[in-house]
Amino acid sequence: MALHRSTAVTAAVAAGLLASPEDLPRLKSWTSHATPVNTKRLFHAPPPRGSGGIRCEMYTDSGKMNWADKTRVSDLELEYVKPDVVKQRGEILKLLQPQVGERILDVGCGPGFLMADLSSAVGPQGHVEGCDLSGAMIERAAVRLQGCDNTRVTIAGAEILPYPDSSFDAVVISQVLLYVESVPQALAEAHRVLKPNGRLVICDTDWSGLVVNTKDQRRFQRIYDACMKTFQDPYIPRQLPGWLEAGSFDLKEVRTVLMSNIGKAAGDGFMTNWAFRMCPQKGRAAQVAESDIEGWLKEQTELHENNAFFAAMHRFLFLARKK
Repeated sequence: MALHRSTAVTAAVAAGLLASPEDLPRLKSWTSHATPVNTKRLFHAPPPRGSGGIRCEMYTDSGKMNWADKTRVSDLELEYVKPDVVKQRGEILKLLQPQVGERILDVGCGPGFLMADLSSAVGPQGHVEGCDLSGAMIERAAVRLQGCDNTRVTIAGAEILPYPDSSFDAVVISQVLLYVESVPQALAEAHRVLKPNGRLVICDTDWSGLVVNTKDQRRFQRIYDACMKTFQDPYIPRQLPGWLEAGSFDLKEVRTVLMSNIGKAAGDGFMTNWAFRMCPQKGRAAQVAESDIEGWLKEQTELHENNAFFAAMHRFLFLARKK
């Protein structure tokens, strides 16, 4: 895929707001596609009913994320080492409180960062399973988890989990449900595989709470709408209490994690990456006018240079127990 390097993007790289794409191989979290995969812990579940071939482009014709694209997976993996996302994983672990000897499932495990943390927490007496529909993500996870003998990764989705009933002490679903077609079905599967009184921890974003500094609200609305098209539902948290109740879960606690960059747009900030990388990517995929994208990038770079950048949102963490 050819890389679009506009004048505004070049300026953002020069200002330190973005890592240059040429620098990606040198970033600590980056793993070469040529790295051998430990296939002993790689299990291929049957494909979901009705699934078909996926075109290897960042976005499908409908504008949704294409998780089969290794370029997109490499780009996303960089997000997992950003301070905001590391903090988010820490908050998930605090809420989950994994115990030695437990069996835990990470649904939508991505490249395996949380699984590695869980592997250490449950110890050799415990076991951590991870599943993801993206084969590219599963390959990354298998590489990252080499040496974690109490883990296994599986190609499978949230709505059809290939695990026995009542087989896990806890299930984690982090930043996954906004991409799922049927959240009630995913919750039903989590309920099925949990042991009685088992714990479910969900982390997700309600994108209506996004706050940014911009003088051109109409332009921003066009870019925002393009970004929302990549999700099945960008407003999951407000609906979860009802879904959990209907799915025979007892909601115990709700917390929030602030994702923000304020003043300067920090190059390692999640919201900086969202403003300067994801907005242009998603905007172009949705055929937003290039003048809108260039104008947005120019404005946000100037705000950064004047210590006036502001982008913030909350992610919501839910702890529930199986009734």
